[in-house]
Amino acid sequence: MAVDDWIEERTILKVYRGSHAYGTNHEKSDIDMGGVCIPPRDYLIGFKHFEQWENKRYTGFPAYKKAGQPAEIVIFGLHKFVHLAFNCNPNIIEHLFVDPTHIIYCNDAGRQLLDNRHIFLSKKARHTFGGYAVAQLRKLRNKLPMEEAGEKLAGLEQNKRGDLARIIKLEHRIDALKGRELTDDEALLILGIETEIRDYTYRVANLDEKIKELKHRMGGGNHNTHGSHKGIIDEFKWDTKHGAHLIRLLYTGIEILTEGDCHVLRPENQYLIDIRHGKYSLEHVQKEADRLFALLDEAYVRSRLPNSPDEGRVNELLVDLTLRSLERG
Repeated sequence: MAVDDWIEERTILKVYRGSHAYGTNHEKSDIDMGGVCIPPRDYLIGFKHFEQWENKRYTGFPAYKKAGQPAEIVIFGLHKFVHLAFNCNPNIIEHLFVDPTHIIYCNDAGRQLLDNRHIFLSKKARHTFGGYAVAQLRKLRNKLPMEEAGEKLAGLEQNKRGDLARIIKLEHRIDALKGRELTDDEALLILGIETEIRDYTYRVANLDEKIKELKHRMGGGNHNTHGSHKGIIDEFKWDTKHGAHLIRLLYTGIEILTEGDCHVLRPENQYLIDIRHGKYSLEHVQKEADRLFALLDEAYVRSRLPNSPDEGRVNELLVDLTLRSLERG
């Protein structure tokens, strides 16, 4: 039996994720969903193996007709999900702490998982949420403001045009000398010109690489499933979407370490929306990130959470959910 034939009936939890779960969605936001399933016994104790199922055109959710667009969904097998949750993976923790209004489906097994969600919170949040935030900050710094990048790009392209023009002139000089008997000096001259052509050709190749890299840093790189952020950078002069993710991750990591709890629906969602829509400068977001990174470190030192989840309790939960699923068939 193919995965598509059992994935829905074996799903124990299905939730909204991404901007809809954070409370930062707008009319053009994509719909992202996630879930957890317990595969059939052939996958649990048999030869078959299952980790996750993905569908980029998913329509099996109540609001599909109203939304008028399909969702992207990833449903994880229980064992993979629990292992990732044990390590406080931000994308996985989100499933367990969404607002109740963002739970699409939850059966008894899913409720048992949610009821035990706090056992997965640990001081690992400093490294995972902080690490994801660092990745967002790196993407911000790797993508230059459009005005600065445009000036650099124009300079590189001008240099490339100049080198190509020099190559053409040198080739014309060689063409003018060929087709007749050459003196020794003329033969040496051609060798010298050919060397110059090779040097300029090498320079053009290097310029092409620099131009390609600069265009990527300007937002031309396709770094997510929905395409690049180039349009965002064109509009706001920097990648405000990465900026909002950066601040959200830091706020959430601090909350976990200080309160021992997690709210995926962010109380500061209006601030995040304002960042996303360019109401704050790149400099503001970078300064705020520096402040929040310091608070994250302080929260880590003071946190009463364990360094790592209680492996025995997590294992007991996993075994219990698996055995109950096997009993049901």
